[in-house]
Amino acid sequence: MSQDLVSVIVPAYNAESTIREALESVYRQSYKNLEVIVVDDGSTDTTRDIVGNGFPQALLKSSENQGPSHARNMGIEASHGKWIAFLDADDVWHPDKIAHQVDVAQTDPSIGLVASDWIRHPEFADVPKALPVSHVAYHDLLILNRFQTSTVLVLSSVVHSLNGFDYHVDGAEDWDLWLRVAQRVRVVKVDWPLVAYRDVPTGYSKDLWRVYVTMLPMLEKHRRDKPVKVSDFHTIESWHHLRFFVAFLLLRQYSHAFQALKPAFSIRLLPRLIPALYRYLIPFLWVRVKKKAQ
Repeated sequence: MSQDLVSVIVPAYNAESTIREALESVYRQSYKNLEVIVVDDGSTDTTRDIVGNGFPQALLKSSENQGPSHARNMGIEASHGKWIAFLDADDVWHPDKIAHQVDVAQTDPSIGLVASDWIRHPEFADVPKALPVSHVAYHDLLILNRFQTSTVLVLSSVVHSLNGFDYHVDGAEDWDLWLRVAQRVRVVKVDWPLVAYRDVPTGYSKDLWRVYVTMLPMLEKHRRDKPVKVSDFHTIESWHHLRFFVAFLLLRQYSHAFQALKPAFSIRLLPRLIPALYRYLIPFLWVRVKKKAQ
């Protein structure tokens, strides 16, 4: 059976210390029908030279620094595969990642996105013969972004129909795209780590306040779409303000904590505050307490 082409899109910005290992993990894939598109997002280091000299088989595109949404969308426009896989320039794939995900996708034609779990170290455990797979509904994704960008394999036709990543919600652009995809096709997750995520100190997610404020326009965008009951959406909105309130408290960023909590007491969200507490926040905190106790 011939393999469907998978387009691997790698946005890179000043990634000279990690890009080589990231791309090596792509070319070590047991699934061989790949096209690799690296989009240099205005790097000022040697990223372009490393890619051009070390990986001449990859398509290297360049732009001025305009952020991850623009870089990934450039890669999407240049892609030809039936499937698109994203890899951040500081992450690494398990050698069988794409093969396992394509196998899962082929079990059901309604599947349009296959993600996986991830780990924070590059030592992968042996993959079981029967991979555990779970369905991830729109509502599940609205509660939390369930997977990291480098874990995602998604149908190219769906991504193109949605015009890719929305740069208006940079910082939450990946979460936003998965939510929009989940309204079109079935989304599943391989409940096994197939990606090693590098927790670099300069990473975007390290600025928690920026993560919070970029989430807000993304939630507003989906609230306007009304894909779930209004009361349920308001409960989920309250939950997000509460969870960031707790996170800022733990970081002793008390001003940010107050600013995150304040919207939960608005006329629109106040009636949903108690449901958000017992439905989402308390179970969320309890799971984390149990994990720390193990």
